[in-house]
Amino acid sequence: MEIVNLPAGDPHWDAALPVLQQLRTHLGAADLEAVLSSEAQRPSFFAAFEGGVCLGVCGWRVIANTSAGRKLYIDDLVTADSARSQGIGAALLEHAEDLARRHRCAVLDLDSGVQRHAAHRFYLRERLDIVSFHFAESLQVDE
Repeated sequence: MEIVNLPAGDPHWDAALPVLQQLRTHLGAADLEAVLSSEAQRPSFFAAFEGGVCLGVCGWRVIANTSAGRKLYIDDLVTADSARSQGIGAALLEHAEDLARRHRCAVLDLDSGVQRHAAHRFYLRERLDIVSFHFAESLQVDE
């Protein structure tokens, strides 16, 4: 068996796309090309301040992938302990939604640790849905 990297334009895509479509039935060749030619996925941040005091921070990036196309992924969404339950998180999330629309994203997405019950109540209250399980494996990185 050979493992082949598949950059944009690789002729192996003629055979690989139909297999990928067994999982991502909505994915056409143009959709795949849009994912493969997407810009770098660097994190950006914004924060809420009042009188020079930071009340909350959001880290985000635009991602293109086969399951959602373009989406705004929130890496970090945190409200200062002293500012909780004052609408800061909702304001940050609303700003992220505005950014997602400006960046032509079809989805706003985030992961939340399974132990963060208060955060989960907040996300559900803010109309986010639980749409998947997230699986991860920690890997040893050679230095």
